[in-house]
Amino acid sequence: MIFSTVSTRWLAAAAILLAFLVFPCRADQPGVTAEALREDLAVLYTTLQEAHYDLYAHRSKDEYDALYRTMLASIDGPVTRAEAAALLQRVTAYGKIGHARIDQGVKEFLASLSDGGMMLPLFMRVVDGRAYLLRAPDLDGRLRAGTEVLRVDGEPVLAWLERVSNVVSAERPYMALAQLEESLPAAAWLELGPRASVRVTARNADGRTFEETVDALSLAEFRVLSRLRPTTRVADFNTREFRLLGEDIAYLRPGPFFNTEAASDGPAPSYEDSAFRRFLDDAFGKILAAGTRDLIIDLRNNPGGDNSFSDPMVAWFADEPFRFASRFMLKASAATKAYYAKQEPEEGDMLAKLIAAEIAQPNGTRYAFELPMVPPREGKRYEGRVYVLVNRHSYSNATTTAALIQDYGFGTIVGEETADVPTTYASVVYFDLPKTGITVTYPKSYIVRPSGDERVRGVVPTHRIVEPVIPPATDIVLERAVKLVRAQRR
Repeated sequence: MIFSTVSTRWLAAAAILLAFLVFPCRADQPGVTAEALREDLAVLYTTLQEAHYDLYAHRSKDEYDALYRTMLASIDGPVTRAEAAALLQRVTAYGKIGHARIDQGVKEFLASLSDGGMMLPLFMRVVDGRAYLLRAPDLDGRLRAGTEVLRVDGEPVLAWLERVSNVVSAERPYMALAQLEESLPAAAWLELGPRASVRVTARNADGRTFEETVDALSLAEFRVLSRLRPTTRVADFNTREFRLLGEDIAYLRPGPFFNTEAASDGPAPSYEDSAFRRFLDDAFGKILAAGTRDLIIDLRNNPGGDNSFSDPMVAWFADEPFRFASRFMLKASAATKAYYAKQEPEEGDMLAKLIAAEIAQPNGTRYAFELPMVPPREGKRYEGRVYVLVNRHSYSNATTTAALIQDYGFGTIVGEETADVPTTYASVVYFDLPKTGITVTYPKSYIVRPSGDERVRGVVPTHRIVEPVIPPATDIVLERAVKLVRAQRR
């Protein structure tokens, strides 16, 4: 494992979880004393300074020091675990690095729902500076999916969303807003606290402006709303799929770049890849047998994972050796060494090499790690054209995989710009805070995309396909991609 940046994107799964899972109730947990929170805040900031590859990449140290003092001064008594998690996440997210995050706040939000708590059923997407509802937030249908939102509680909606995004780890507003599409109820609950309702000012398609109250719902009520006013889901992007589309076009959705069949017993998923490799071998075997001329690889809504999964996929159609980064830098620290001490790598594998390199470096040192080139697959390979579908929800290793394919010329990128960035601070590891036990994720590396472009920008498609705010019953993005493939043959 090298990349290892699976993007649970600290809030990204919240909407799916609260809509479809049944949460076990928990016994009330004790709150956090002011003294314990102050100690954990101090450990958090100190450890991030020491172990994060560059905590001050997007914020100056003076700015960060000022925030730390403000947060410290705000602790004037005991708080709930949710309030503690929110405060600690605000500090972690302040650096505008997507892979520096604390997931505990989402766990507290979901636990609150399971215990009878309430949520604001607001989900929005921002397109060209305008916010639209992704789903109806009430059973009466006063506010419909696709309705434009102008203000929330009298505050301009973009300003309100910016304030809520204080608890979202993201390199830029586009990334924060993309994550809020799936997790706005959780973020609002953490940043604003529980609310019984909000007042929404909206505008209809005919230009009429009106106001409506959106009431908070229990989990049971939200499930009823989801059944009565469902949103269209064109595919389950967490699954793996291969099919032949006809006219010598094949479709491959690899799914997340980690082991989806193995349950995670910690903050990281399993990277055992035998099932994934069998899936690839079967899919490409059928592609070759069918004489496929064009292949569409679908990385939309892909949370990422590790290049130990994505590299074997790319090797099936690569025509020269490749690697996912032109430069791979690491920072040595006591926290990373402590994390590695708990690992049990096999002798000679990549993790063992990373551990050896880390041990050899004094703490605080930034050092280069030479990535091996990955050769094209031996034997039969796919030699047709490749098109890669991406969208704003192609995160982490899905983003870097798309950049790799684009930069080496292995395929053509189609869709919308990714919210995540392929030149990134990543390769995440973890440490636990001493008093609350809250787990903190931080990036120990700096990864530069193969082209060497260090701008904070996503993967920009060669051919843009705009995703509708409210998807129709069929996957029109894929349909447009197929139409593009056919047109490119002329």
